[in-house]
Amino acid sequence: MVSRSPLLSFRDVSTFLASAFFTESITPEQLKEIYTRATHGERKVRVLIVPGHDDGAWGTEFKGVHEADMTVAVGEELARLLASDSAYDPVLVRTAKGYTPSFQDYFEREQENIRVLLADKKKIMSDLVRSGSVHMTEGIIHNMAQNEVATRLYSFNKWANEHRVDIVLHLHFNDYPGRGYGRPGRYSGFSLYVPDSQFSNARASRALAFSLLEQFLRFYAGSNLPVENSGIVEDQKLIAIGAYNTLDPASVLIEYGYIYEQKFLESSVRARILKELAFQTYQGLNRFFGKYGEIFQKYPTTLLPHEWQETLAQGNEGSTSVLSLQAALLFEELYPPFGKSKRDCPLTGSFGPCTALAVKYFQEKYGLPPSGTVGELTMQKLNEKYSH
Repeated sequence: MVSRSPLLSFRDVSTFLASAFFTESITPEQLKEIYTRATHGERKVRVLIVPGHDDGAWGTEFKGVHEADMTVAVGEELARLLASDSAYDPVLVRTAKGYTPSFQDYFEREQENIRVLLADKKKIMSDLVRSGSVHMTEGIIHNMAQNEVATRLYSFNKWANEHRVDIVLHLHFNDYPGRGYGRPGRYSGFSLYVPDSQFSNARASRALAFSLLEQFLRFYAGSNLPVENSGIVEDQKLIAIGAYNTLDPASVLIEYGYIYEQKFLESSVRARILKELAFQTYQGLNRFFGKYGEIFQKYPTTLLPHEWQETLAQGNEGSTSVLSLQAALLFEELYPPFGKSKRDCPLTGSFGPCTALAVKYFQEKYGLPPSGTVGELTMQKLNEKYSH
């Protein structure tokens, strides 16, 4: 779940050069040129990874699971994947042990400079709004960040501007105001937030977000929250993507899903899903740069290969074997089954009617008894196709 600045009233905004709001700080073409040069041994694409929230302000939670713990798990895996690729230079601001010493030191050392910078940025925005050069917009309502949290978020923007960062990714899990405590909510799905089109990093951010959107839609449903259901949402006020035009690199804030969704409830399935979300984010970056993962590996997912060793049937819940079964059926183009959507039948690790129907289709496809249960013969066929 994301936060907006408590300072974000466009009526009291402070100094910046007006022209900066209309000059691109980074373009999609420049990003792709940096990547091309990186593949030839020049400087790498620097990606700043910011797992949302921390142990002091852990964001949303559901049944004892904190957003901050989930985002850091995705962040650590994403950083590992990027570090293994010679084209990328990942910088992770927070691990499971807390903020890295360099970022903690920077935050403490630069607090006053960040306040001065923000005051300068706010004044010119105010002037531009009054002159009609910049138009205020209202988007999704998010929780306001406390002053300390807001200052820390602005510190990431300042650090990124000063350290030749090319892409900033903020990682979050969603929620919405008014959900009953301990109860699942009525919304589900992922969404991507990008800077308002008036901002300097807007075009590159949207182009990057579109590639992430294409990648995620292969596996997941987009959010059905009104406005978020467009998939990519422009926002003026989110600090992470450059409120007051404070961020030069391309930036996308990723809401991977709503924290109460079924796939996040059981610990072993959640761990597999978080790893998979990091992998699909990595693949989305590669998609932007024209490098498609399916060219380089058999399965464009971490959920396969998998070896099935036990009978699976309706009622199996929180099972990593069911999760891999659903992935295999998805690649067979049988899941979700005909007439159903990814929202109706998400990847959850729980064996319900959607999975049973898709298993029947799989059995019919390969001449097996259409029981809807994964027994010995179906297991053999699955292992033949997806266990190696």
